Amino acid sequence: MTREKLLLLDFDGTLCLGDDPVLFYADRVDAQLRARKLVGHFAGTTVREIATRAFTMNTLLAPEIQYDAAGAPLTVGSEPTHDDAKAHPVSWPLQDGYQLVQLLARQAGLTDAESGECFRGARRDLLAHGLGQTDVHAPSGARELVAEVREHAVVVLVTNSPAEVFAPWLEALGLSQAFDLVINDARKPFGMPEALGRARAAGAATPDASGPPIHPRQILSVGDIWRNDLEHVAALGGSTVLIDRFATGLGEPDHRVEDFDGAAQSILTWSISAARV
Repeated sequence: MTREKLLLLDFDGTLCLGDDPVLFYADRVDAQLRARKLVGHFAGTTVREIATRAFTMNTLLAPEIQYDAAGAPLTVGSEPTHDDAKAHPVSWPLQDGYQLVQLLARQAGLTDAESGECFRGARRDLLAHGLGQTDVHAPSGARELVAEVREHAVVVLVTNSPAEVFAPWLEALGLSQAFDLVINDARKPFGMPEALGRARAAGAATPDASGPPIHPRQILSVGDIWRNDLEHVAALGGSTVLIDRFATGLGEPDHRVEDFDGAAQSILTWSISAARV
């Protein structure tokens, strides 16, 4: 059977839940700030403490964020032009905990390269610690949902997470072999067009189909960051579901939900609906 639809799924904050990955990232940032003798920037508190409080209060607008006279956070929009900055720009408004930690790291004096290494180091730390000893988990029923959708649609995971030792993450979440294609190091948002091109081509390259790539109007993208995961698909005429955990109100998705459970019915309904071109 030819599958004429394409489901794009984000990883962190969508299929990979839990706050520990962000907190491990914050720990790495705090360690780097200590090494750079920049620990006094947040007046006695740490980036981990700020992130923990943000999660507890369910808001990303930490009082430690510093703003310029126009009300924009310092450093936003002033990134240099090297690859780390272009691939992962400091984001505003914030939509997840990783963006909060990155913004705080930049405001405290770390470079994009240092912040990026802190993120990659935190991923290694989590594996060394043991994912089973953290709060990392997949949404309930996600594996079964993806398996059901794959009967009707090609399912591709698109993530900025490094390809290095990514398999243990999928194994811990029960999602090994769950996808038709996994695209790591996607460098969203700027890398999303390239990733989408690969995903559309994967749909055409099935054993019983050698036709053109999947039509943009047959694509559904599900993620927790509008600009990274959904904006490009929406611009091409595809469908979108935004998991807006922190009720940011950002973007213009077809469906806005609080968590993956809220997205599940929209995904199933889309997967069995008639094709639209």
